[in-house]
Amino acid sequence: MAQGQGAGSCRRGPRGSENSLTESKPRVSVIMPVFNRAGMIAEAINSIQTQSLSNLEIVVVDDGSTDDTVAVVEAIDDPRLRLIRHERNQGIPGARNTGLAAARGDFIAWLDSDDLARPRRLELQLAFLEANPNIAMVGACAATIGTGVKRKLRSAPGRHEIIRPTLLFRAAFKQSSLIGRAAILKNYPYNPDFPVCEDLDMFLRVSADHRVANLPEVLMERRDHAGQIVKQQAARVREFKRPLFAAEFDRLGIAADDTELDRHILLGRLRRRAVDREFIDWTERWLTRIIAANHRLRVYNDDGLAYVCALFWARACNAGFHGSDRAYGWRRLARSSLSLGLFNREGRYAFAANRAARRSL
Repeated sequence: MAQGQGAGSCRRGPRGSENSLTESKPRVSVIMPVFNRAGMIAEAINSIQTQSLSNLEIVVVDDGSTDDTVAVVEAIDDPRLRLIRHERNQGIPGARNTGLAAARGDFIAWLDSDDLARPRRLELQLAFLEANPNIAMVGACAATIGTGVKRKLRSAPGRHEIIRPTLLFRAAFKQSSLIGRAAILKNYPYNPDFPVCEDLDMFLRVSADHRVANLPEVLMERRDHAGQIVKQQAARVREFKRPLFAAEFDRLGIAADDTELDRHILLGRLRRRAVDREFIDWTERWLTRIIAANHRLRVYNDDGLAYVCALFWARACNAGFHGSDRAYGWRRLARSSLSLGLFNREGRYAFAANRAARRSL
């Protein structure tokens, strides 16, 4: 195997050499960045090898692994598989961009090395894109799996009108569920200035210029494990979300300070965490301010933003249910006009899509 010449160079395995590639252009290129995942990578690759759609290539980008990841990949005998190696670790954006540059398919799909694709994932998503030529990129819902983890749905907002405002609060896609048109996605490389949150940055840029969607069906399995970046680097994730959200608020004419941004980031990731009355009061004022700003500038679909704000308002009130004054959150949810957004047109669509996703779990 030839040696790379520097930190940004690549090495290809024997089955990944240019001479061994099939003459026909693959319909889909599945890009799989990997770093030190020797115990998981084979299963992830197998979930692509066994897809109902077979006209594909698998582009594995090893980002300088120091374990047996490369040996595991090289042992897999499949002419559709290409291994590209970084001499040194370049980080997630660099690995993703290497895959983007190398992809030969008309469509580009992603799968992280610790996740699994369901057998009909690519078939169903490709059919959707072919039936909807105005959609640049589509994702799907996911099921969370892992040792000791209760299987649960990780839903995703379906329509562009909901996805765009959702991205004002959190990532609206599961990176491992995405497939899009290569002619478009190659124009949106991942920003190396974002060693984390590179996916959110890309989602924001693509969705600002093109229509996007999520299918209301579970098409991938997402592992829950201690090695996930979101668990290892929570503080860095918050640090890099600030400029992304600040730029979105600038579009709305809102100059958010660091305190507001940090509270907004917390609002976007509330689960069953308890919050106090002051946070609930701030949330209502903050969301009302966002809706008013959008009403003036029309950055987002009005119904979509109203639904998304109502959803995060409900989560804030729900978090208040777990505090010392449980009734306060209930009262605020029932009395606020923000809650009406849950029942508008986009809200009704979202509830129907969520029910469909649960049936596929």
